[in-house]
Amino acid sequence: MSEKKLNQILCAVRGGPESRETVTYAIDLALKSGARLTFFHALDAEFLNHATIGPLSIVYQELVEMGKFAMLILVDRAQRRGVAEVNYAVREGNIRKQLQQAAIETKAEVMVMGRPTRSQTQNVIKVDEMDSFAAELEREGQLRLILVPEAVV
Repeated sequence: MSEKKLNQILCAVRGGPESRETVTYAIDLALKSGARLTFFHALDAEFLNHATIGPLSIVYQELVEMGKFAMLILVDRAQRRGVAEVNYAVREGNIRKQLQQAAIETKAEVMVMGRPTRSQTQNVIKVDEMDSFAAELEREGQLRLILVPEAVV
């Protein structure tokens, strides 16, 4: 992608502690460029298709509300740091598809997201799949993808 003024940055957030570095990077980039910043969080309810008890849907709705609340906290953090235009989106559905859709719909020039971690928790995008998924996101969304490395502890 050619160097041009950034107007829109999309920051994909999973929500765990490993997202701190990603969020900080996106806020710093928005401050440096003067671009709008949108925090993005997607929840996949695929497990509900296999649920046999009703309370799981209540738990899922709570997860959606918690996701929205977390995004509001990030918006507040960015505003307190001085980002003039910042908002958020929480979507439901297949996370890969939602990331692609958000990239297209926001017309972001840059998407900031964390790298999958090599941990015991399951990543939606596997470490060895990330390069091909990143290339696909860049092509489909016509943007530059910045993968923030995990923090070294």
